[in-house]
Amino acid sequence: MTIVAERDVFVEDCGSIAMLTPMTPAAREWIAENVATEPWQWMGCSLACEPRMLAAMVEGMVEDGLIVE
Repeated sequence: MTIVAERDVFVEDCGSIAMLTPMTPAAREWIAENVATEPWQWMGCSLACEPRMLAAMVEGMVEDGLIVE
């Protein structure tokens, strides 16, 4: 039997913008504690960010045990 872990964060690279969607409470908490955001950066439940910032954010999430897809 294979157990597949639920992803914590879904990442979508849209070219000039990247969207990070926290899928679990742990992911929402991580963003709240580690990322300075403004209300206008949130599109629904997804955080819009510049692609150049994406790698560092994903690296930090993975280092802290989150599953990022």
